[in-house]
Amino acid sequence: MLPRLAFGFLGFVLTTFPLMFAHPVYADDDRKLPRIGLAVPVDPVIDVPYNTALREGLRELGYVDGENIILIVRYANGDFTKYPAVIREIIALDVDILSGEAAALREATKTIPIVSATMDDAVREGLVASLSRPGGNVTGLSAQAFDLWPKHLELARELLPNLKHLCVLLDRDQHNSRSGPEAPTNAAQFEVLARSLGVNVISFPVDSLNDLQAALNEIRKECSEALIIRSSPITTQYFHTIMDSVGQRLPVISDGKLSAAGGTLLSYSVDYLYNFKRQAVYMDKILKGANPGDLPIEQPTRFKLVVNLKTARALGLTIPQTIMVHADEVVR
Repeated sequence: MLPRLAFGFLGFVLTTFPLMFAHPVYADDDRKLPRIGLAVPVDPVIDVPYNTALREGLRELGYVDGENIILIVRYANGDFTKYPAVIREIIALDVDILSGEAAALREATKTIPIVSATMDDAVREGLVASLSRPGGNVTGLSAQAFDLWPKHLELARELLPNLKHLCVLLDRDQHNSRSGPEAPTNAAQFEVLARSLGVNVISFPVDSLNDLQAALNEIRKECSEALIIRSSPITTQYFHTIMDSVGQRLPVISDGKLSAAGGTLLSYSVDYLYNFKRQAVYMDKILKGANPGDLPIEQPTRFKLVVNLKTARALGLTIPQTIMVHADEVVR
């Protein structure tokens, strides 16, 4: 009897202990899955459509979070001063790819591959050597936001042919961004263009919630014709605050991240959801061994003009047919 009991106990040990330690082994395997770190400047609620678009793109390429890839997401919740700490936290988790605001990510690492969906002019900003061969560790897609500023001015003048004063709410970094060591700021270039067309521009650069609240107070006092909002982490995070403050009294023109679906009268930009989904293609190539420096930065081919007729009615405005015929989406 005793030998059989002993054999039974030994069998129990041999079959049970592997099961007891199965979870730690699985966890080790899990850590070997490719890790993509998403450093998000805004909060989780605002990020939902963009995160969803990326996940959809990954899923179409066979990647499912938690099964064969791990997505590590951290949020700065609209406070860009916290963004570097968010990036450092993600880097410490041993990620294979980073995604987010390219300039801030590039400051944090020169080695981990960076894929961004929202770059403006990566060459002018010194992030890459060229669009066709970026070199370094940055690649992805351009949103060409700076290049679309004249289009926003054109829309404002089509909407209001007698426009004389135009207010612009933008991030302080956008206001100070330079195209070269001796070049004027992009905001200054825009102001020169507007003046040449008889429009005076008043810029309101902000980089904090206190700045934004003060700017909104001034906008309510100084702006009576139209407002352009430039997409940035702070204007995206506090978009509804901006619209609640001035959107009921001023025609507001924005880009796609601050969509007309959210209340602005007009929005024109690249299709940001397409860009976020398209990131997955770059991530897939990098995970399969491609060097990010060899992957050309994709220039936008999809642009969206969205018109909000509900807002137009509330403001007592009629959208000209010259705008309506080019609208990709109409909010009624």
